[in-house]
Amino acid sequence: MSTREELNLFLQSADDLIEGKYILADIKIVNLLKSIAVSKTLLALFENCLRNFDYHEAKNRFLVKNKYLSDEKGEFVAPQSSRELLAFVFNVLMDVDSKRVSLGDFVNKYFYEDGSFSSAYTNFISAMIKPFKESVKIIMEGVIDGKLQDPLEALTEAEEREAKEKAEQERRDKENLELSKKAYGESVLKIKEILLADKTKIKESKKTDLEKKEIILIIDMLANVITSEDTDAIDYAFTAYKYMAKVYKFSFFGKIKKISNLLKDIYNELR
Repeated sequence: MSTREELNLFLQSADDLIEGKYILADIKIVNLLKSIAVSKTLLALFENCLRNFDYHEAKNRFLVKNKYLSDEKGEFVAPQSSRELLAFVFNVLMDVDSKRVSLGDFVNKYFYEDGSFSSAYTNFISAMIKPFKESVKIIMEGVIDGKLQDPLEALTEAEEREAKEKAEQERRDKENLELSKKAYGESVLKIKEILLADKTKIKESKKTDLEKKEIILIIDMLANVITSEDTDAIDYAFTAYKYMAKVYKFSFFGKIKKISNLLKDIYNELR
C-alpha cells in the first residue's frame, strides 16, 4: 500500500469506531490498531511518539480526579502536544485491546456526563478518539505533501543518534574506570566537572554564537587532552584556556587557579 492508502485505511477504521455503537467498540478498536500495524509509516510515527514516553506518569497527568464529582469519578485532561496525545491514546487502546482495562469501566470513570452511559461514551469518542484521528491525519498528510519529515526517516535518525550516545557513554564510562585506577584520576575527573560546568554556563549565556563556539572549542580541547598523558598537549590546551579565561574574567572567575592546582597532580605523575 502507498502511504495515502495506509492513511485512508486508518481514517476509515477510526471513523468506524467514531460512528459505531459501544457494543461493537472492542472489534472497532482491534481494527483501528490493525490499520496501524499494517502501515510501516504509521508504525514509525507511533514508535517516534512512544520513544521515552512514560505512560504511568502520563496517566497521573491526563487521568485526574474530577473535583466536582465523587471520589470514584475522574476526568480526562487532553494532552497539549500531538506527540503526547498519540502516545497516550495509543496506550489506552492497547490496554483495552489486551483486556488490561475494561472500556466500559474506563468510560464510566473518566467521561461521566449525566448518569447516562451513552452520553459518557459519546464524550469518550469526542474527547479522545476524534482528536487522535485528526492528529494522525494532519501529521500524515504533512508527510505525504513533503512538509513534514517521513516518520521512518525520523525513527532511523533517532535510533542512530541513540546508538552514538550509548557508544559515547560507554567510552566515557570505560575512560572514567581507567582513570579511577590511576593516582591522578580524581584530579582529572574534577577538572572535567569544572569544564562541563563552564560549557553549560557558556551555552546558556547571552554571548554571540561565534563567541560561544570559540569558547566551547577551547574548553573541549582541554577536556579531551587531560586524559592523553601528553604533557605538551595539556600545556598547550591549558595555555589557550588561561588566555580565554582572562578575556572573559567574569565567566571564568577563579577557574584558572582551581584547574592549575589540579593539574599539578597530573604533571607530578606524568613527568
